[in-house]
Amino acid sequence: EYNLDGFRFDLMGLMDIETINQVTAALKKIDPTIIIIGEGWDMGTLPAELRANQKNISKLNNVAHFNDQIRDGLKGSVFTPADPGWATGKLTARSDVTAGIVGNTEHSIDMAAKWITQSPAQSVNYVESHDNLALADKITASVKGVTPAGIAQLSHFATSVAFLAQGVPFMQAGQEFLRSKNGDDNSYKSDDATNSLKWSTKLKYSSTVNYYKGLIALRAAHPAFRMTSTADMKANIKFLKGTDTLIAYSINGKAVGDKAKTIVVIHNADAAAATFTLPNSGSWNILAKGSQIGTKT
Repeated sequence: EYNLDGFRFDLMGLMDIETINQVTAALKKIDPTIIIIGEGWDMGTLPAELRANQKNISKLNNVAHFNDQIRDGLKGSVFTPADPGWATGKLTARSDVTAGIVGNTEHSIDMAAKWITQSPAQSVNYVESHDNLALADKITASVKGVTPAGIAQLSHFATSVAFLAQGVPFMQAGQEFLRSKNGDDNSYKSDDATNSLKWSTKLKYSSTVNYYKGLIALRAAHPAFRMTSTADMKANIKFLKGTDTLIAYSINGKAVGDKAKTIVVIHNADAAAATFTLPNSGSWNILAKGSQIGTKT
């Protein structure tokens, strides 16, 4: 009737596996491209083995769960406003970020995934949703003395890690223009002054809007960022020697039908510049640096 192309289940972990699989099968009959995502938190009164949660995602067919590991890894615990993440200064969260970059798959023994997906398509990667603090408010609460320019920069940075990761990227409306709810972390019952989209902010933060546009365009232009199987990722994503403040990995684009033979992604969480040696001395094109990102070199 309405041509909906996706369904998102609140608290999917409360439901049982059989029901979710039946729902998914019925939706796929209507339209094979429909996506089904949900909150896979471990909760409720069902026996543990029946719950449609993250721990049992291997029993769920064509269903993806929100990845709270990369979310909290990047920006800090959603339950503690002042807690930072790897992108905002807590370097011990690095392993949570690398696990999310490969969609919480069994990519290698080095990955400390807290729950294991069967393919990257089961990982919904994000740093902001309607629940908890908006990203701009979380940065304000967790980074001492942060300036408006710093909030924008850290929003770009945290989001770029999640959106270039393997899996399903997700954002909240208004995230692209630094949406704030004035520190309200549970605004379901709050007024329109809190929850409404402030369209004037889109103009004010147009450089951030353009960053998000470029980030999305870059991801869309390169199938290397959108692998659909764990096997492809195991074979074609290689983490390069980094540091506590630097995550770097290469992607064999040629092997997955990308026009780019090799892509190297370098995320630097240090306030200072870093030096990194690329895998080979050939000619490289820069697609993302600082506040610039997109499909053009």
